[in-house]
Amino acid sequence: MRFFRPSLIIYLILSMLFTVAVVVTIDKFNGIKDQYASMEPNLDNYSTAEILFLAFERTRTAAYDEDNLDNFAIKKSIFDSKVHILKNKSININSFYYEEDFLAKLNKLESQSEALSRIYEKNIPYKNRKEEILKKMDSIQPTLIDLQEIIYRIQIRNFNKIKSIIQDNSSYTEATALASIFLLFLLMLLLWKHISKLKASLREKNIFISAIYHELSGSIQKIQMSREMIDLRGDILSAEKYLANITYHSNKLFHQTKEILEFSKIEIGNIEIKKTIFALSEIIEDIEHLFNIKNHNELIVKSSKSDLCIKSDKQKVSSIIHNLVDNANKNTFRGKINLTLRLTNNNLFIKVSDTGCGFDIKKLNRLYEPFNQGMQSETKQGLGLGLTIIKSHLKTLNAKIKVRSTLEVGSVFFVYIPLINNKKD
Repeated sequence: MRFFRPSLIIYLILSMLFTVAVVVTIDKFNGIKDQYASMEPNLDNYSTAEILFLAFERTRTAAYDEDNLDNFAIKKSIFDSKVHILKNKSININSFYYEEDFLAKLNKLESQSEALSRIYEKNIPYKNRKEEILKKMDSIQPTLIDLQEIIYRIQIRNFNKIKSIIQDNSSYTEATALASIFLLFLLMLLLWKHISKLKASLREKNIFISAIYHELSGSIQKIQMSREMIDLRGDILSAEKYLANITYHSNKLFHQTKEILEFSKIEIGNIEIKKTIFALSEIIEDIEHLFNIKNHNELIVKSSKSDLCIKSDKQKVSSIIHNLVDNANKNTFRGKINLTLRLTNNNLFIKVSDTGCGFDIKKLNRLYEPFNQGMQSETKQGLGLGLTIIKSHLKTLNAKIKVRSTLEVGSVFFVYIPLINNKKD
């Protein structure tokens, strides 16, 4: 429907914004993840220094055991394997340590370890070798301590980098994540409102269809009954009475069908202005001819220059006047309907007043809604499209309307239609 098109644009914009926010959020998270992976402080990094130092101390302890010489060789080979693994990781694994000082200390440690092995392999009594081994291990220890310090320094640097990455990106990521949640909530809220509107529109359509059936079937039944009565009675006086009834309900059917057609054009936006020159007397005659006396109301028409010709959209002007008079007639019983037409400052002035039930002026906007059949339950009749059609025609003709109403006293509608510079499509 026409009034849902702006909502569709809003939904599309919100959907696009939500998609962008989600993509940006995911991109930020992936950025943090990729940067973190390039310097990942895995468990091996944390424990390398401690494991290496522990292996060195176990080797030193084994050196004191003169009863089990093979134990020193085993512990020494474990220590060498730890050094070898550390060197391979630093060269081949991106997330591990790689620094010139680190590799220099590691190479020095390897050469010192090889020198220690040569001392152990000397063909002299172990007691003599033991002193040299322990002395060499004392010289190795500072290198190992330096290596530990380098490992800790690199580790702290990596943690600081990660902290900086998180701080730099967390605010942006948090903002985009919150924006995504807000947009999702807003989108769901608007969808819920849209669904509610659609349900309300569907209910109104059902009421409208029911009203169409009631109104049209009622007129058709009365036409059929009048025709049957003419066939049964056959006298001229009765025939004239029933023929008048047939004419009235035929005109009513024609008017209601035209009203439905007008409303359908308004709904799809198929509205255009067809300016013609016509006399006000033509419209007055049509209004008087179509006036329904069912509620026993009196129609009083006042026109200063009924024979005056004007240029405007005759169909829309006639529809505005007819619907105003018809609305007044439906809400008045045994009262008076006053229609005043006159020309003033290139404007067609229309005034329709009644002595009917009136309505709460605060609820005026509700009367302009489609399928609204009046404020009072006892006055509900017709299709409920009259004032909706009036509002659309007034907008098309660039016209103005003012309303006064008092409950149980009556209503007055003032309309000013410009006869030049009409609004165009």
